[in-house]
Amino acid sequence: MTQLSYIVTLFLSALLETLPFLLLGILVSSWLLVFVDERQFALKLPRNSILGAIFGSGLGMILPVGQYGNIPVTRRLLLHGVPIPIAISFLVAASTVNPIVLWSTWKAFRAQPEMIFLRVMLAWVIAFVIGCIFSTYQDKLPIEGEIHGIESRSTLLRSGSFLESPPQSDPLHRVGNLVYDYQSTTHYKPWKLSLNLFVENVVRESIELGSFLGIGCAIASIGQAFLPQAALLNWVISPVTQILAMLLLGAVWSISSVAASFSFSFSSIPFLKGSLLAFLLFGSIIDIKALALMLSVFRPKFVLYLLILAGQSIFLFALFVNFYID
Repeated sequence: MTQLSYIVTLFLSALLETLPFLLLGILVSSWLLVFVDERQFALKLPRNSILGAIFGSGLGMILPVGQYGNIPVTRRLLLHGVPIPIAISFLVAASTVNPIVLWSTWKAFRAQPEMIFLRVMLAWVIAFVIGCIFSTYQDKLPIEGEIHGIESRSTLLRSGSFLESPPQSDPLHRVGNLVYDYQSTTHYKPWKLSLNLFVENVVRESIELGSFLGIGCAIASIGQAFLPQAALLNWVISPVTQILAMLLLGAVWSISSVAASFSFSFSSIPFLKGSLLAFLLFGSIIDIKALALMLSVFRPKFVLYLLILAGQSIFLFALFVNFYID
């Protein structure tokens, strides 16, 4: 019974910690749906892959939805036709490159200001690299007759209970050999209709993504309760094994707060900076709760590629820090 109570406590604390960020992301996603002209929005963004990855990896400072909230926002960006490098680099960076994480990292590591710089800089670099890698991916064109459905927007996404933007009329008008661009194709809705659409999408996405977040919190709580942490920490005898252990703990512990790094203070093992960075970066980009949400939104193959790329990048950067900076 004691173990069950511990798991329930972990579950409730994890859910209460992560739910506000998910709801914030859903609110931003609904705002983009209702109040942003998707065609004009996509046209104003950089189409170059490198510029797009740079812009997307810094977008978290403008849309500080944090971890978990970045997932519904990324889905909405892809539905709006935003280039893949921008959307993917935002997905990776938004959980770390935002004012909330900057403040919490500074609060936790006042005595080690280099940790603040390394955490944010490495997260930005990883997001930029992954965004550039995914820029080579091209969405396949929809087959004939498949013009409504999620496949016509992005093949990275799964279907869901979210609302799609209404199809717009053809912006081009042909007269003989001349083609004219209509000045405006947006049909503005009355504010009551817009408000109803906004609320409806918030409710739909909250029910859909909230249920998967609950599943992720339950799995993370069970894993945290039964993971042999003492045996794992006794195994970390080299810089490499430290990083591997921290990657595992970052995913299973699923603690987004940087104060979690102080959970290792009880151990007599001196953890290297690169190892702590591996814990902080991997836990903020991909943990069990975020993984459950991603699998509900994105195709499994994409999530697998993202997991491999993020894990490899963090491992290599952490190894470099352990050997050359610490």
